[in-house]
Amino acid sequence: MPDQDKRRSERVIPFVSDEEVIVIHQESGKNLMAKMMDLSESGTLTYLLEEADVSGSVELSVYHQGKVFRVPATVIRRNGRLTAFEFANPSIDASREIQSKLIRMEVEWMRLSRRA
Repeated sequence: MPDQDKRRSERVIPFVSDEEVIVIHQESGKNLMAKMMDLSESGTLTYLLEEADVSGSVELSVYHQGKVFRVPATVIRRNGRLTAFEFANPSIDASREIQSKLIRMEVEWMRLSRRA
């Protein structure tokens, strides 16, 4: 098949819950929304909802159990709309929220895997 026939469609990633939504605050003033694909103590992998050039230092607003907390981050890798962020010196409160979110995600995963 010719190269132009390769699949190049836009991906659609459904939101399952508010827990997966992240707002990316850039110095340029334009905020972007993304879906959290993966989370660890040191960073997160996201899928941007629109094409955008995100680079350098940003701040992420993360939703967890009815609250929003902010954490500074740095873009460490981009591939299309997938963007990996490394947390940059998160506050003690933000670190606690990240830990709490990780624990909750693990408990939820265990609950769902028992159903299968």
